[in-house]
Amino acid sequence: MKTETRTEIETKGVVDALDRILRELIRTPKFKETIITLLNAVDPPAARGLVRTIFWQDPGLLMSVLGTLPALANTAFQALAEIAAQMNSMPNPLLKDLLYRIAEGLDGASLGEAVGGLVRMGLSLDLSDEESGLRRSLSSFRKDFSSSFSSALGEVSMEERLNAWMAATAKRAQDKDSSTYAFIQAARAAMKENPDFVKYVMKPLLEPSVKPAAKKAAAKSGGRAQSSAKKEE
Repeated sequence: MKTETRTEIETKGVVDALDRILRELIRTPKFKETIITLLNAVDPPAARGLVRTIFWQDPGLLMSVLGTLPALANTAFQALAEIAAQMNSMPNPLLKDLLYRIAEGLDGASLGEAVGGLVRMGLSLDLSDEESGLRRSLSSFRKDFSSSFSSALGEVSMEERLNAWMAATAKRAQDKDSSTYAFIQAARAAMKENPDFVKYVMKPLLEPSVKPAAKKAAAKSGGRAQSSAKKEE
């Protein structure tokens, strides 16, 4: 049996304690029944009231809660990473059925509102100062994310996945009632107001793909013209 070092013992926290307690309690049928009852009683709409209470009833509590957000978020990230790893080991039919059951119950409207609010908050921040602490932190976070993300993708290349995503996005963009179509229209209006963004960001990104496509189209057009001319002769 492995003996834990003093450092390992000292660094154990709430989540580790919960894990050890849960391992013992989960063997008890009554405990499992209680957990299922509690989970079935979760009321998502009440979460807004809980957040408002935390934000405005006690500023001191608010600052304490916000101070723990990195630890809470990192705990959620670790849990999600392990969930993804375990789900990837499931047989494909079982995984599809499980994801169907999850997706069927998700509240897309609330998620869209949350993501939209976070994007609006992000866009309202001035991140032009390269020396700002927030920009440096976000840059470091992005690098760590990109490295782990690429590693977790496995053998399938990023290019293949992007090709599939782009094809699906192009299909959704044709539906005028879709959020993709709405986003594209909003981006189009924003780019009209920001020509420098188009010139220095969009143009360098699109040129490598647009030029070969234009050459291919021109070659096809030229080939068809030559065929038509030969037929006329």
